[in-house]
Amino acid sequence: MKTLQERMDGMKPYFRAIEVYNDALMVRVTFPSSWKIYPSSDGRVKVTPSETNANEAIYYADCNEASYEDIFDLIEETIKANQDIVSKLKLLRDKVEELKELFSTHSYEELKTLTFVLEEGKKARPKRKYTKKKKEAENAQKEPQIEENKIEEETVEE
Repeated sequence: MKTLQERMDGMKPYFRAIEVYNDALMVRVTFPSSWKIYPSSDGRVKVTPSETNANEAIYYADCNEASYEDIFDLIEETIKANQDIVSKLKLLRDKVEELKELFSTHSYEELKTLTFVLEEGKKARPKRKYTKKKKEAENAQKEPQIEENKIEEETVEE
């Protein structure tokens, strides 16, 4: 397990201070203004925005109910969740640009066959495939019914 010093160093761009006030353990962090802060699910660690510093949050807990490890766990979860959201938004913007290119270069009939497939086995960066399937397009013209489990079947077959 990491020491508190290692954990503070790991969150260096955000970490500001650690202190004790009466029976309260407190950790001050500064996050980007677009980030969300979350209290702990069990209510032992709470979060409040700083009254004096913009974008600063104070994580605090009663020293009889929680430890600094609990506070740092919540801060690390918050950082990870917000970084994940930022990464997903960037990926979404990139994929929208890819879709714009596809829409500008393909016909409506071709685009109706567009499907999204998540590749399994690659955990580093999941990508979506854009494929044209002529057989499905022909079948779609013959039978206008929607197959409910089509996406799951395609994922399993690949």
